[in-house]
Amino acid sequence: MKTNRLKQQLASEQPCRGLWLGVPSPYSARLLARLGLDWLLIDAEHAPLDAGTLTQMVAAIAEADGPAPLVRIPQASLENVKQALDAGAYGVLAPMINSAEEARQVVRWSKFPPLGERSFGSAYAGLSMDLSMSEYLRSANSEILCMIQIESQTALENLDSIFGVVGVDLAFVGPVDLSISLGLDPLAENPHPRFQEAIERILRTGRAYHKPLGIYCSNGKAAADRIRQGFQFVNLTSDISSLTHGVETERTASL
Repeated sequence: MKTNRLKQQLASEQPCRGLWLGVPSPYSARLLARLGLDWLLIDAEHAPLDAGTLTQMVAAIAEADGPAPLVRIPQASLENVKQALDAGAYGVLAPMINSAEEARQVVRWSKFPPLGERSFGSAYAGLSMDLSMSEYLRSANSEILCMIQIESQTALENLDSIFGVVGVDLAFVGPVDLSISLGLDPLAENPHPRFQEAIERILRTGRAYHKPLGIYCSNGKAAADRIRQGFQFVNLTSDISSLTHGVETERTASL
């Protein structure tokens, strides 16, 4: 039986470094799962991903017995949460959460009764933790991570109520959509003061509610800076970025 080590790391306030997966491939996921990371997140929101490929990617990551297999769902819905968790994901990340009620709903969808509304029946959900169906039913509520994204002006206005929701294990900042929501250029070389102010507000509120925080990072240096700033859950890069930048670097070197 495996336990969700990532959840334990977050609880003990350790930095958790991972990788963003946008390539819908169990083969690349299987390779990357052996690189000594704490988590790999499969991006089902923006990647062209079907349910079968998602399940295979979760299995390929879990097989390595290293990083936690996580899934960012396309949007917050019962169907999407169920699909990710039934595939064996150790946690879900729900995008565009703007209110406490939306956050509570994601928690309910992630938990079996009496704590929530999740239905039971997948023969695959427990395999990633080496659990039988009955063992998984008994342990899932305490093992699964329920994570939500803060990425809008509306979410900023509701931070206290969102962060106060019981069962939300981590709040994750989506800097691009947050910038767009604030009317700022998300690709600007230097962050706008209004964006910096929003980040500081999120950090202050996270500390006040003892809520672990994560943020999307463009590279390892940015991830190190965010860890020093107070974020626990950071990606070092993405598979797509590493693939394209790596090839471009070698192409340039050959000229």
